[in-house]
Amino acid sequence: MKPVSSLGEKGLIARLARGLRPGAGVIRGIGDDCAVLKLPLGKDLLFACDMLVEGVHFLKQSRADGVGWKALAVNVSDIAAMGGLPRHAVVSLGLPPSTPVAWVDGLYRGLRRCARRFKVNLVGGDTDRSEKIIVDVAILGEVEKLRAVRRDGAEPGDILLVTGRLGGAVRSGRHLRFTPRVLEARALAARAPIHAMLDLSDGLGPDLTRLCEASKVSAEVEAAAIPRSKGATLAQALTDGEDFELLMAVSPRDAQRLLSWAKKNLPCGLTAIGRMLGRREDFLVKVAAPRGVKVPRILEGFQHF
Repeated sequence: MKPVSSLGEKGLIARLARGLRPGAGVIRGIGDDCAVLKLPLGKDLLFACDMLVEGVHFLKQSRADGVGWKALAVNVSDIAAMGGLPRHAVVSLGLPPSTPVAWVDGLYRGLRRCARRFKVNLVGGDTDRSEKIIVDVAILGEVEKLRAVRRDGAEPGDILLVTGRLGGAVRSGRHLRFTPRVLEARALAARAPIHAMLDLSDGLGPDLTRLCEASKVSAEVEAAAIPRSKGATLAQALTDGEDFELLMAVSPRDAQRLLSWAKKNLPCGLTAIGRMLGRREDFLVKVAAPRGVKVPRILEGFQHF
């Protein structure tokens, strides 16, 4: 099996650039020191980056196209969590010289598939030698001026809503094929003011804790209301992570309006799982469960450090 070292750096870059055709908003794509992009009028820019590391976010035997899809999709999900649209991305690769060319081809099939699905232009990046495979993506998005949905706007009394189902993403392989909720976020934000929102990358427990910390409030979640993936336990739904669903806080009246609309128009589903409280000194996130239901004592997901 031919390794990437047989291509040389120039040959590898030429191979990666094949099939990448810049779309609207790109003046100059791959081939220069920088991409040249048109600034969108009447919009605020969104800028995010996410890195996948072999052995942490995927295994060596993971499907290469799934890794490619995920590498871009996690960034698209960050843009979705702000209520925006993804536009342009650059991809940097760290590769051991022995990495099979076929694996890199598969990686880029996944990247291109995700880029087509969400209308993202892949406009550049970098390649380096490394001990493990690293895929680092930086993305630009856009949102209407002053309309970005942040995580620090939740208010006491707000209802917590979540899209999709939670838990078991890694076990099922869903973490390599999830769908970023771009269209869902845009549709919901167009129908009601969303006070705060984020995507669930590290798990409902730790990510809701972050939302509470940013908004200076507390939250109570009903264990029985959490929508779980098939076979997922409550603990997995709270702490597994890698779901990339959207968690949002909205007023009670708007929550009812969104839930009613979602029943007929949101295939992934939308569920009310709890409410925001005033800031409490004794807890940030409380999970209310029926007697006999075991709730994790510490709502921590995966910790890098």
